Amino acid sequence: MHKLLLASALLLFSAPAYADIVLDTHLSGTGDNVIFNSLIGSLALGSFNGQHTGVVDFTDLSGNPLFTAAANGNDIKITGTNNLQIQVFSLAGVVIPTLTDVFSLKGTGDVTAFVTANEPNGTTKLFTFDLGLLDLNAQSGFTLSAINGETINRFALVDVGGTITDFEHYRVDVAAAAVPAPALGAGLSGILSACIGVWALQRRRRSRV
Repeated sequence: MHKLLLASALLLFSAPAYADIVLDTHLSGTGDNVIFNSLIGSLALGSFNGQHTGVVDFTDLSGNPLFTAAANGNDIKITGTNNLQIQVFSLAGVVIPTLTDVFSLKGTGDVTAFVTANEPNGTTKLFTFDLGLLDLNAQSGFTLSAINGETINRFALVDVGGTITDFEHYRVDVAAAAVPAPALGAGLSGILSACIGVWALQRRRRSRV
């Protein structure tokens, strides 16, 4: 019995660590702060206000006519969306993978985060996290972190049954390497959109039952 336990322990500690994305339901104080740059239709642009250089695309995929973004102190504040995609780029337009993405939310409805991640072997993987019900009067803080060689390529916040009235306090830790930006709607980007659409439809059907 003792030999079996010892062998199991050795197997556990010698097993390779798997790359992953983890969620913490608090704000963290690390990374480059992102400030407001401009608003063009359904696209809000932010830029780093820290030790690195980069820009961030905040894309409203919900078609909400009330979508808007502005500066709020030293932050970018986004409101009027229920499907917001976030992706970081270099000044040359190349995707910059991140190690952490920090943000806060206010609003109504139940939000799910869809995270597209880069695996160490060069493939991509989709992670989903239920962020829970939002509060109109209190900030809910979140930190997405990549561990064991994983990096975050992009993520989307989908609100079912409500609206995100305040996306704020956005900060990132960038990874060392940049990767080419995929064509819009191609590859995993298209798969991500399809997964979100199917998931939202299922959630709406369940809520009607």
